[in-house]
Amino acid sequence: MTPLFDRFHATTTALNRWVRRVAGLLFALMLLIMLFQVAARYIFSSPPVWSEELARWLMVWGGLLGASVAFHTHADPAMVKAPLDSLRRQKIQAVARLIAAFGFFLPVLWYSWPFLLRQINQPSEGMQISSAWMVSALPVAAILICLHALAGLGAVWSPRIRAAEIEKQRQGHGDS
Repeated sequence: MTPLFDRFHATTTALNRWVRRVAGLLFALMLLIMLFQVAARYIFSSPPVWSEELARWLMVWGGLLGASVAFHTHADPAMVKAPLDSLRRQKIQAVARLIAAFGFFLPVLWYSWPFLLRQINQPSEGMQISSAWMVSALPVAAILICLHALAGLGAVWSPRIRAAEIEKQRQGHGDS
């Protein structure tokens, strides 16, 4: 079972690296769009209709993807305080994170599907594309966080991952 945990954790870590890059790119694009909008408004007195909406969409997607990155890197508050190498603390923390993630995000996922279906045929005001593209950011982030929670639970039972995580925490490094 340990090789399965190792592979799943490695997969979610690789996915997290990719998601972090995408979130960073989305925020950089948001900044560029906002700068363009400001320049168009104050220099040319003609801001494009789509720029504010696109910046908002990029912020929503970047923020929700960033939330999944923060969850993977344990940037959330610790639920149980104990020494870093306490296996008992790690197990309790992993179970608590899993319960919290699934307890919050399973209902979100359940209700996001009908909401997403209602948004498919509704065009956005500025860009005139389906609002479902913006709404889909929430279930995507929820799925990522649930995957990270499962990987974190499996990592507690993998001695190799546990040792690597402890060493990273001792050195004060985040997730790479």
